[in-house]
Amino acid sequence: MRPVSNRPSPAPLLAEPAVTSFYLDCAAASDGNGTKSRPWNTLAKVSTTTFKPGDRILFKRGTSCKGILEPLGSGTASAPIVIDAYGTGPQPIIDGEMNTAAVQLVGQQGWEIDNLEIVGGDKYGIYIAGSAPNTAYDHFRLTNLNVHGAHYVSKITNDSDEILITIGNTGESINDVVLDGVAAHDSKVNNGIFIEAGTPFNSSPPILGENITIRNSTVYNVYEEGMTIFAALDGLMQNNVVHNAGQCPPNPGCGGGTGGLMDLYCHNCTMQDNESYDIQDYSRWDGGDYDIDVWNVNNTVQYNYGHDSIGYCVSVFSAFREVSFNNIIRYNICSNNSRLANSPDPGEIFMNTNGDDVSGTLDGIQVYNNTFYWNPATLAPAINTVNASFTGTHANFFKNNIIYSTVPNLIETTSSFALDNNVYWTTGAKPIWNFDGTNYTSFASYQSATGQDLHSKVADPRFNTPGYHAATRPVSAFTLLPGSPARGAGADVCDGIEGCSMGTRDFWGNPLPKEDGYNIGAWQ
Repeated sequence: MRPVSNRPSPAPLLAEPAVTSFYLDCAAASDGNGTKSRPWNTLAKVSTTTFKPGDRILFKRGTSCKGILEPLGSGTASAPIVIDAYGTGPQPIIDGEMNTAAVQLVGQQGWEIDNLEIVGGDKYGIYIAGSAPNTAYDHFRLTNLNVHGAHYVSKITNDSDEILITIGNTGESINDVVLDGVAAHDSKVNNGIFIEAGTPFNSSPPILGENITIRNSTVYNVYEEGMTIFAALDGLMQNNVVHNAGQCPPNPGCGGGTGGLMDLYCHNCTMQDNESYDIQDYSRWDGGDYDIDVWNVNNTVQYNYGHDSIGYCVSVFSAFREVSFNNIIRYNICSNNSRLANSPDPGEIFMNTNGDDVSGTLDGIQVYNNTFYWNPATLAPAINTVNASFTGTHANFFKNNIIYSTVPNLIETTSSFALDNNVYWTTGAKPIWNFDGTNYTSFASYQSATGQDLHSKVADPRFNTPGYHAATRPVSAFTLLPGSPARGAGADVCDGIEGCSMGTRDFWGNPLPKEDGYNIGAWQ
């Protein structure tokens, strides 16, 4: 069922009131009237005031306020209500202590929160939610925030986060959201950043929030997921770093699988230029870097670096009888993942449509110009698609990729996939290709029996630093040395496929050749 956006918003004010700045200094000896010379000194004054479009709430730098920050009122996109810092020194601190959240906005819109350190909260650090069915909430900006130390003393569930932006009722949506320069870390709640922008399950037709962006942000040392965009149209995760997610202890345990960055029920969404590493998972089932999950349409995972996690680098899932359409994985570098011995989900690329309750299908998965350094703890293939069901007419292919492997297992796939113009190399045992359930240890016999990889090669790709898997994105590692058999051996994998594009640049930002002469792998 085609999703729609839900655009009616709360009725705007007929005229914009005069803009007022309110000052707060929690170190002040006495409470004032909110002016700069006589600032408020408790959060209670802020939480009992209804602010108007364009108003500014300013916290003095170098001070700390205890309690919950829950101001009233709504702004607009052109005249948002701004929470910010004034003066010099460290960011002002909002310490939520044992309140449900440290910062909370419910049923409001048009807010910008900048330059704060937000500590604690017994469930959430920042909680932003809708409150009225069939309503759209627009314009939220969270910028230069340090959010940490949220806890949940009662129990751990899926509903506890350092930063949660969520709808609360059927038909709601949250639109025009940007998180920029946010750090969410060192918590004992479920997720780092979770944005649930729409209602795909219980609305008819499903409603997706629009224009959701997380950029230049970090998540680390959290119990489960790093960053998630859920139920969105036009979502973007860019220039983020997620590491050491999935730190939930086995007792009391958490609510679900873990991962670095995930799009779920996301249409026209992109994950690019991110780094994800050291992702763990208490349940042994996930722990991957990038996840294209259920009912994702026209998603692109590109220019990312994923390494040293216990699960996959990039997964593609579907379930609940849903079909995920036309998703692209290109110009990524995946190195030294699948670090869990006897992992049930091995592979740098892992696809599965067998849901816990009801299975789904995939229609169009294009995997091209990626570079894989495959060095798993589990003896398993780098590319694993045998647990996925495919339907429809969109192209499914694995082309122009390099697999540099320390184990013999290279691929395990089926005739649902087309493979060509790849470079395969193993540093140890004789390589194995598994296609439609049959193992082939001779590349020639594999090509002859399957008709696959007819223009591919088994050869050392001649990388700079082929085993690189350190933190920070590769600079020269995985670039191709002179004489590499991958140079100029790639193809225009989109030739003849409507709507398919090779893109404009490689992992490092180099422009692609204008016509022929593509390299194999992520470096052009």
